[in-house]
Amino acid sequence: MPDFPIDPELRIRASPPIVLHRTIEAVGFIRQQVMSGADRAWEDVLESFEAAVDEWSAMEAVVHLELLLEAEDLLIEKSTARAARSGHGQSRAA
Repeated sequence: MPDFPIDPELRIRASPPIVLHRTIEAVGFIRQQVMSGADRAWEDVLESFEAAVDEWSAMEAVVHLELLLEAEDLLIEKSTARAARSGHGQSRAA
């Protein structure tokens, strides 16, 4: 499977948060989910990444992953991440 950038990156709710910048990182994360006994949806997303042969099919796989992360309430929205960063900076200044 070729490796492509994920833009914008995917931020995953975990402790500490996980940020996926590249498709190869996404595959590693998905494999961990599958190995931990996650449901069939994770296996389907993994198959879509493994079948990706070009940037377009990799982008489709990323979209499938993003939808699954949203459904599992694991996706940190961009606006939430920005608000947390700006709020963090404000608390330092205060």
